[in-house]
This record gives sequence, structure tokens and C-alpha cells, in this order.
Amino acid sequence: MRRRRLLAALATLPASLAGCLDRAATTTQRPTKTSTRSTPKTTATPLTETEPLPDPPDSPDGADALSFVREYERVAARNEVVEYGDGAPARNPEIGDPAAALVVVADAGFYIFGACSADAHYGEHGGYGINRHEVPHFVGRDGTHEVGGWSAVVCGATGEAYAAADAEENAVVPGEGPGAEIHLFRFDGGERAVSVAVDYLDAGAPRRVFSRTVELSPDGPDPAYEYVLSNVAVRTGEYRVAVDVPESDRQTTAKWTLTHPEAVSWNGLSVFVGDGGRPHVGLPEAGTDDSLVPGPSRCFRHRIEHEE
Repeated sequence: MRRRRLLAALATLPASLAGCLDRAATTTQRPTKTSTRSTPKTTATPLTETEPLPDPPDSPDGADALSFVREYERVAARNEVVEYGDGAPARNPEIGDPAAALVVVADAGFYIFGACSADAHYGEHGGYGINRHEVPHFVGRDGTHEVGGWSAVVCGATGEAYAAADAEENAVVPGEGPGAEIHLFRFDGGERAVSVAVDYLDAGAPRRVFSRTVELSPDGPDPAYEYVLSNVAVRTGEYRVAVDVPESDRQTTAKWTLTHPEAVSWNGLSVFVGDGGRPHVGLPEAGTDDSLVPGPSRCFRHRIEHEE
């Protein structure tokens, strides 16, 4: 499934990225919006009003947080197709089954990816669909809730992906296939620099293979963006990811296992910077539906198209 998603994503990416060698941004809106049916149906009751978004639970456990995010995504997707009609009834609405995946359990709460789709028809022609996927949420144990809304992807180029001299140790051919990625989501308003370092742990002493500080940028789509550290490595094995937020004096580390591009870990490793600057690193469980796993991003295709 992930292989099909990877190939489909690379086949349909537009050359809309802009930037320099070490950074590029796309204004592709998230969640994904698509055209839908060309022939209206009249069997379902049209939607004319939005629903109020649910309130987060007061002191949730993990199950409560997941249930809340699923309901939030259902209502959010439904409301988007209603609002798109600008007063016109949303005819024959179809609301998909909402989904959610727990990524990080923290002292303060839960970082979760949510997803849901919806579509409807308006007037005599045309339709509109919304595909909310891998939407990052934070559900606090104190009853707070934040959605990591974002409208653009910023690529942090890594140069050449870390690879082994022995081709059999590489999951893909360097330069011919996208390397593994790390995705950074901000819940702190993007107010702090974040440093990410990756060490290779197999075959002797730890070896630093990647290091990048995501600086604040006055010209970036901050804070509504996802920062992708792309093409980090193609060599299989065990890695250590260290995340440091210097201004808050907070750090964290996590193990990262790379096996092949179809594995959740290849694109799904996610860094969340919470309110106050505390970083967390997490990964959806293996077998998680693709709609709840980040990536692959546009970054590799952008480098190929622009020969960077």
C-alpha cells in the first residue's frame, strides 16, 4: 500500500516548489481538495448548516483523545463541504469514516494524527471534495486542544543522502529514489529554532550523518507549515535522532530503524515541538492506514526536477 502511495505521489507532484538549494516551499493547501462527481445525486438529504466542533474531554486518557480526534475530523470534513457551497445546499453529501492514530504519549497529553474525507455536489454541475489526512493534533490532559494547521511544506535539503558503499546495504539507489524523511510539526507558534541531528549506530561507534538547525525565517509561511528534513539516508540500519530546542533548553532522543521505503518509519518519523518548546519524537504504529502517516513529501521530486 505504501509503495503504491509513494509511486502515485511522485507521479502527480507539480513543479510548484520555489526556493534555493537549502530550502523550498510549496503553497499546496492542506488538507487536499479535489474535484468530485460530475453528475449530481439526489438520494441524500442536502447539508445547509455547519455543526459545532466538539469540545475536548476534560481529563482524557489515550482512548478518549483518539475518540475526540475522530469526531473532530468528521465534523471538520463535513463543515468544509458545507462552507464551500457559500450558502448553496451541499447535495448528496458523503462523509468518510474518520480515523486517528496515536503518535506520542507525553506527560502533558497526546500527539495524534487524524483523517477524514467528505464530498458533495452544488447546483447542477460539479462537486467538491476534501481529504483531510495526517492532520496533527495535540490533546492535553488538562482539556486543551490544538490542531497543527498548515498550508505549505518547507523542504530542508540534506545534500546527498547517507548511504553505504555496499549497495546491498541501501534500501534505494542514492539519487534515484527518495531517502528517508523526518517531519517537523510546530505547536509553539514557530517561535524557536529547532536542531535535529542523526547518528548511524550500526557498524561501530555512532557516526553523525546529518545535522540541521531549522532557524526562524521572517519570509517563511510561519507558523502554518510543515518542515521536512528530506533525503536524510538510504542506508538500512539503526539510527539515533536527537532534537534540541536551545532557547527552551529542552532535548529528546529516539531510535529510528530504516528497513525499506514501504515501512512506516521511512516517511513517518515526526517531531512535535509543543507549547513552551518541549520536543517529542514519535512514529505511528506499523500497519497504520496511509492517511495517518506523513509523506512522502514533494521534496525529492523538486530536487530532481530542478537538478539540485
